[in-house]
Amino acid sequence: MTTATLEAPQESEIKPDDLRAQIEQLSRSNGEPDWLLAFRLASLEQALGMEWWTGQEESWRRTPRDRLPRRARVGHVSGGSNGTPISVPQHVFAPDAHAGLVHQIDGRVAASDLDDQASAQGVIILPLSEAARSQPSLMQEWLGAVGPPLDRYDAFGRALWTQGVFVYAPRGAVLDESLFYLITQDVQQGDHWHYTLVVAERESQVKLIDGGDANDRRAQLDETPLIHGSVELIAEDGAHLEFASVQRWHRQSAAISTTRGRVGRDASIRVTTAAFGADLDKQRIDMDMSHDGGFAEIRGLFVGDGKQHIEHVTRQHHKGVGASSDLLVRGALTDESQAVQYGLIRIEPEGQKTNAHQTMRNLLLADGAGADPIPMLEIEADDVKCSHAAAVGPVDPDQLFYLQARGISSEDAERMVVRGFLAEIADGVPDAHMRDVIDELVEIQLETKVTAP
Repeated sequence: MTTATLEAPQESEIKPDDLRAQIEQLSRSNGEPDWLLAFRLASLEQALGMEWWTGQEESWRRTPRDRLPRRARVGHVSGGSNGTPISVPQHVFAPDAHAGLVHQIDGRVAASDLDDQASAQGVIILPLSEAARSQPSLMQEWLGAVGPPLDRYDAFGRALWTQGVFVYAPRGAVLDESLFYLITQDVQQGDHWHYTLVVAERESQVKLIDGGDANDRRAQLDETPLIHGSVELIAEDGAHLEFASVQRWHRQSAAISTTRGRVGRDASIRVTTAAFGADLDKQRIDMDMSHDGGFAEIRGLFVGDGKQHIEHVTRQHHKGVGASSDLLVRGALTDESQAVQYGLIRIEPEGQKTNAHQTMRNLLLADGAGADPIPMLEIEADDVKCSHAAAVGPVDPDQLFYLQARGISSEDAERMVVRGFLAEIADGVPDAHMRDVIDELVEIQLETKVTAP
C-alpha cells in the first residue's frame, strides 16, 4: 500500500474563548437544553486543565508522535439544517435486520428508527442531542457517570462532539436483535468527535453495533483528519451488555477511541473491536470491575497493511470479589504495518477471588511488519487466578504445507490460515450480518490490500 504524503500533525494552539463560543453556537443549533451546554463547557474546562500526551507516558510511548494530531476544534457539520434532507450514501455496515438504528453523517441524522418489540419494552435509541431534549432525566443521570475523563482527548470529546447516540434498556428489557449506530465520515469535513452512551438497567440485555465508515476512502486529503470516539458502557446489576465497534475510516485518518465500561454486580459487558481503516488507530478500553461477580470480555481484531499503526491499550481494573475478565486480541500484519498491545490487569487488595486473563497474538505476513504485545499484571490480592500470554510470529509452515499438499495455492492457503486465526474474534460479534461483513473486510485486506492515493 502507498500512502499520500501529508503534513505531519502538529500540536495546535488552543484558544479557549473561541472554543467556548463555538460550543455555545453548536449547542444552540442543536436545540440542546441548558444543562447539556453546561456539561459541555465543564468538560472543556477539564480539558483545558490537562496537557497533551508527551510520549513519555507508558501507555503512549509507542504511539508515533508525528501521526496523531494534538489539537481540539469543533468539527464541521454536514450542509443543511436539522430536519433538512441530506444525501445518504450506502453504509458498508447497513444491517438486513435490527431492533433499532441511528445513522448520522457528520452530525446530521440520516435515519433513526426503533422496532415495535423494542419500543414496547421501553428501549431507547436516539441521537444524543435529541435524547437530551426528550429524555432529560435519564441523560442527566447517566451522561459521564463512568467517571471523570481519562485524558485530554476524552475531555475534549465530551465537549466538542457533533454526533452521538444514547441507548437505554430499562430493567428487565431483553432484545433479540441488535441495535445499530452507524456513522458516515464526510472526509471533506475534517475532524470529528462522536459520543456513545449505552445504559443497561438491572437484569436487561442489549446489544449495540457501532459502525464507522468513510464516504470516500480514496479522496486526496491535505491534512490528517482526527477522529475521536468517546464510548461509555454501563451494565447495572444482573444486566448483560454487548458492544461491537467496527471501523473503516479513511486511510489517511488518525482515529482514537476511549471505551469505558462499568460492570455491576453479577453483570457482564462484552466489547469487540475490529479495525480496518485509519492510518493510525488507537483503541483504549478500560473496564471497571468494582462490583462482586461481574464479568468483562475484551476482544480485538485487526488486519494491518501499508504503514498502518494499530494500537490496543486496555485495563481490567478489579475491586469486586469473585469478578472475572478476559482479554483476547488477534491481528495479522502485512507490508510495514505495526501493532502494539499494552494490557494491564490491576487487582486491588479487596479484589479477592478474581479470575483475569490476557492473550495477545499477532501474525506477521511480511518481513517489514512488526508487533509489540505487552501484558502487565499488578496484583495486590492473594487469592486470585491470573494469566497472560503474548505471541508474535509468522504463519505456521506446517499448516501451509498441509493445505498446499491438497492442491491449494500458497496465497490462498495463507489467507485461509489467517481467516481461521481471526475467526475466534469475529465469531463473538453479536450479529450474524456483522460477522459476515467482518469476514468480507478481512478478505479484502488480505487479497487486495486497500491502497490510499
